[in-house]
Amino acid sequence: MSDMFRGVDGLRSSLDYHMSRHNVLSSNIANAETPDFKPQELLRDAEKTPFTTLPLAVTSSNHVGVGGGGEKQQYQVRDDRTADAGANGNAVSLEHEMAKLAANDIRFEGAVKIVSHQLGMLRYAANDGSGG
Repeated sequence: MSDMFRGVDGLRSSLDYHMSRHNVLSSNIANAETPDFKPQELLRDAEKTPFTTLPLAVTSSNHVGVGGGGEKQQYQVRDDRTADAGANGNAVSLEHEMAKLAANDIRFEGAVKIVSHQLGMLRYAANDGSGG
């Protein structure tokens, strides 16, 4: 992808993750009354290793290029180990799932605002600063 859209492309993977996580959390809520249902959680590969969350950047022509920029982010769906099963074997806590869904929504909306602002700046530059 062009250097011009590099920042937007990085946030695209964040939007994809939060949209996928929303679907997993919604499924948990929809199955709150299903016997023996175990809630699931969606993890990013980057969340497995806390030191890989920041992207690398080449700041000098002497640096070795950063590879893997075009890879598709992989997600892992796993059982939520923080949930305890109730009398019917269902481990969904409606309050806990709703809180996770609200937090995910806030992160998604924040990323949308950043992408919108970056695209607005590109539009402004493309129109030679006329704002139209």
